[in-house]
Amino acid sequence: RWSSHSICLRATAAFKEGEFEVFYQPQVTMADNTIVGAEALIRWRHPERGLLAPSEFLPVLSSMPLSRSVDEWVLDVGCRQTSVWRDVAPKNFRLGVNLFKSQLRSGGLYDMVRSALERSGLPPEGLELEITEDTMLRPEFGVKGPLPRLRDLGVSIAFDDYGTGYASLSQLKDYPVTRLKIDRSFVANICQSEEDRAVVLAVLYLGRSYGLEVIAEGVEDKDQLGVLNRHGCVEVQGYLFGKPMPADAFDQLLRTQSRSRKPLRLLDGTVDDYGMVRAA
Repeated sequence: RWSSHSICLRATAAFKEGEFEVFYQPQVTMADNTIVGAEALIRWRHPERGLLAPSEFLPVLSSMPLSRSVDEWVLDVGCRQTSVWRDVAPKNFRLGVNLFKSQLRSGGLYDMVRSALERSGLPPEGLELEITEDTMLRPEFGVKGPLPRLRDLGVSIAFDDYGTGYASLSQLKDYPVTRLKIDRSFVANICQSEEDRAVVLAVLYLGRSYGLEVIAEGVEDKDQLGVLNRHGCVEVQGYLFGKPMPADAFDQLLRTQSRSRKPLRLLDGTVDDYGMVRAA
């Protein structure tokens, strides 16, 4: 396994040399499997080691000063790409972007987001910031201040990995959250574990009660999809619909959907590295 020291030594040069890439994972509506959004996810294409899994470098990168620059770069790249995609995607197509904790500590979140939107021409409603539950609840990150301003601007705010932290029900009223993302750990065992299924159903109930949208992450098979559908989950993402993929592959997926006016089909056959169905 690659050491933390090696990552620190190599990451800054890798960023300057363009080895980082932004991948996109489809988010689809349960009603007809239509792509309604994407989550932007960073990848590192190392010249010797190939495409690195996020777990190999993200924990270290997120603690480095470099992470602030990487955050801004991901936001810029994603907003520019989404501005193009909104010409062929459904009307309310959006991009979800995760933020490193260092960016939240910097105090410049509002200005960074507003500048990225202005440079790309993406309307604020086309962007959704994903902030983990534990980050949002810790006062030292100072996220409570800029979030209302960003919501007033039109940017959506998602509670990521919801259910894994300690947010109380009352705190949902204190933050301008628009979406709850059900953590994949609960979805993975939704068919086998009554406890995990109970958490999923509770989050869906909370969403309806508070007027929040809900999306389930990590959907990998039709049985999981069936349970979510029966209990009123509106949107999902996961390998069943597509793995995180490069921009050109996602662009192909969107344009094929736009031309055919047909929903994304479930990936229950042979798929390539990005979750795309291979041609017969």
